[in-house]
Amino acid sequence: MVSVSLVVLLAGLGTTAKIVRCKSGTYGDSCRNKCGNCKNNSCNPETGVCEQHCIAGFTGNYCITECPNGQYGRNCNLRCGNCRLDNSCNTRTGHCKYGCQPGFMGPTCKIKCANPHYGHNCSYPCGYCLKGTSCHHANGKCPNGCESGYMGENCRTVCEYGFYGQNCNMTCGWCVKGKEECHVVTGKCVNGCQKGYEGTTCAKAVVPSKKMSTTGAVVAALIASIVVVLVTFLVFHRYRRNQKVKHSSFRAGPDVVPDIPEGSKETDPFLIGSPHENGRHILPTTHSSPEPSENGETDEPLYMNVNTKKMNSPVKIEDLYNYIQTNKANNTSGFRKEFKQLPEGLLAMCTTAQREENKEKNRYKDIIAYDHSRVHLDLVPGDPYSDYVNASYLDGYKREKAYVASQGPNKPMLKDFWRMVWQKNICKIVMLTDTVEASKKKCEKYWPDSGVEKYGEIIVENIDNAIFTDYIIRTFKLNRNENTRIVKHFHFITWSDHGAPMHPTSLLIFKRKVKLYNPNSLDPILVHCSAGSGRTGCFVALDYCMEQAKSEGIVDVLGCVQLMRTNRVNMIQNIDQYIFVYDALLEATMAGETTIPRSMFNETYQKWCLPNKDSFLSNIEDQFKVLYQLCQPVPRDEYRAALESENLSKNRFKNILPANRCRPYLYTMADDCNDYINAVFLPGYTRQIAYIVTQMPLPKTLADFWRLLYDHQSDTVVMLNDYDRNDKTCALYWPEEYGYTVEHGPLSIQLLSSSEIDPTVAVRVFQLRHVSKGEERAIKQFQFNAWPGMQKLPNTTASIIRLYNQVQEWLSQNGKGPITVHCMDGARRSGLFCAISAVIERMKVDREVDVFQTVKQIRVNRYQFIEDVEQYDFCYKVIQQYLNSQ
Repeated sequence: MVSVSLVVLLAGLGTTAKIVRCKSGTYGDSCRNKCGNCKNNSCNPETGVCEQHCIAGFTGNYCITECPNGQYGRNCNLRCGNCRLDNSCNTRTGHCKYGCQPGFMGPTCKIKCANPHYGHNCSYPCGYCLKGTSCHHANGKCPNGCESGYMGENCRTVCEYGFYGQNCNMTCGWCVKGKEECHVVTGKCVNGCQKGYEGTTCAKAVVPSKKMSTTGAVVAALIASIVVVLVTFLVFHRYRRNQKVKHSSFRAGPDVVPDIPEGSKETDPFLIGSPHENGRHILPTTHSSPEPSENGETDEPLYMNVNTKKMNSPVKIEDLYNYIQTNKANNTSGFRKEFKQLPEGLLAMCTTAQREENKEKNRYKDIIAYDHSRVHLDLVPGDPYSDYVNASYLDGYKREKAYVASQGPNKPMLKDFWRMVWQKNICKIVMLTDTVEASKKKCEKYWPDSGVEKYGEIIVENIDNAIFTDYIIRTFKLNRNENTRIVKHFHFITWSDHGAPMHPTSLLIFKRKVKLYNPNSLDPILVHCSAGSGRTGCFVALDYCMEQAKSEGIVDVLGCVQLMRTNRVNMIQNIDQYIFVYDALLEATMAGETTIPRSMFNETYQKWCLPNKDSFLSNIEDQFKVLYQLCQPVPRDEYRAALESENLSKNRFKNILPANRCRPYLYTMADDCNDYINAVFLPGYTRQIAYIVTQMPLPKTLADFWRLLYDHQSDTVVMLNDYDRNDKTCALYWPEEYGYTVEHGPLSIQLLSSSEIDPTVAVRVFQLRHVSKGEERAIKQFQFNAWPGMQKLPNTTASIIRLYNQVQEWLSQNGKGPITVHCMDGARRSGLFCAISAVIERMKVDREVDVFQTVKQIRVNRYQFIEDVEQYDFCYKVIQQYLNSQ
């Protein structure tokens, strides 16, 4: 478009007018000014006002103002979806920068999790909610209770031994004891009734003979009398004992500590004890619940488990795999029994935390700091209570005060949090929560996104943000009275409250990052989640036990958790988190060190190719063997959408299916189409959704393929199979003639160009247009021609590197969104390409190579990726070729 600007030139008394034609995108005198971000790059030639409004992402008359945080689109008239962290999204597309809050999915995080899934990326299956009702989309809680046989807020826990029925609120009858006392749904005694009882549930007493001897009657009466006397004595004795405990232990003031029971193995004088192993006391001034409750939500009395008996359950590293398999059997009954041994609730005095002046500093009433292990701050002049912060010291493996376990700061704690960081010389902060989860505030944002912010006397400057798939590493510069320090902030962003990560790999990578920064520091690592107990406990236990494994060749998770709980309340909150620690330790110990610095790759890889003396297998073969042991097939119930009758014919192979938690949903409408396509999301090293892997389209899924590209903003297609015209199931999904248009519902596709830049790669460019919306995008397809027929591997490592380089070059210039990769089955070839690409990405970012961890992460979403050791070794060979060609 050409605009016209009138330049009026005055000459004496006369006036002449000269017409100057400005190029599109400029305005004003001599066309020296550039238009803002106007639609069609067109503005008023005199004023510069964008008369056709702004392009997406900008607002105002001149379209130079970027959309404020939380808004996007044309004239910023759309609100961001349910984005993680600061609710920020791309101002043009609305795509959430850091993924979605739990309970939502899709690029814009506006799609609410549909039954039966919930949580982060809708990746967790709902439990057994009553009558099949939907669970809460964010936290998975069942609103109306559980089906018979299950219990807990999420209804995923089978009734404990001895209970059955709805919400497990019925007690088994007089059943013969065994592995299972009674059926968890019906209450039927599995092994029959004890003597004297009958019926299905053994609740009915057998009626004795009407005749009873005089002697029998006398004996029965005598026994009954003795029982009454004993019960009366015990009740009176217990009453006197409780009165003594209440008056002598708790009314005496903060300096009086109750005696440790004689015979207890616990030697810490601050622990409250009782000679009764499972005794419980009531503290009138504290509150407790199985999970932390927000201030003001509960006023129930706190029951304190005072079991302080020393516990341990050491397991040799070589026995760990079998130990875990055994304890996971029968609905993890072994681990449940082990976890139940741990003491719960408040176990020691916490008078400072309970002072009226300090209550607002506690996020939860029942997760507070003990007197003996709390972090003491220097007093602020004029404030006698300013030494308290809700944080506790924890011991590491053979090292005292190795960690500070803290709650996520609330508003009253913000200044104290940074005072603690400064006074305790903390250089590493590990954050394991989001600021908001399931629409609830979990932690105040205590840092600036950029620039500087002041918290009391501490000035915090954010000088760097490194974003990865599952975590963000920030670098803060602290300044106090012109003294400066550097603090690293390690923020893990994919761990939901009260739960456990789906697999340990990402957390192990994250933990390694924490370990490698300033490894010689003897100052404590500050670890926090929301309450400072569940997720924090998992991280500390994992770090502790990995050190123990390295030193002693054993892990003692039970002993480690008990040690933590003597210093902070309920470290590791539930059985899922407890089992997760074991799983993470198994992966860490079985796999060993699999990360190779880039500079040492060739030397290390050559060593790893040599056979070991013991197993006669190479290190590469050992790694792949471990990989297969650790990677379990996706459970069948996660394939529900793929197995629905209307979707069965859309699957090329019946055993290669997408799990609901990682499949892309389609939402552009088309005839005879629903939201299903056989495809899965895959992570890269720095992006949560870096790849979409799918099968070669079938004749009936052609529209779905293009809907996939459009709905998920994918501008890049990598095709790894040949097109066989004789195969009727193999659909040509693009027009072969220039100018010819193919339509699928509201989408039209036109071929713009076709070329062969490389003998092994054909390149095509398509125009993808949404007819009704008038939106157009360029799609570039790379067809790889160096992988013949039934071969497991490409012809050469060099050829697949050339393909990778061409794809990356396009992405750096024009490509947006994830890369869509397909082969015939959407698994074998596609998995290899994605694995190689992700390994190279990590090498570029961190200058290190880890094939094992990369393959482990992608196999979580599709079990068939990297099907044998030849493909696994080929990944190493490609990296070797890539490095040698640099």
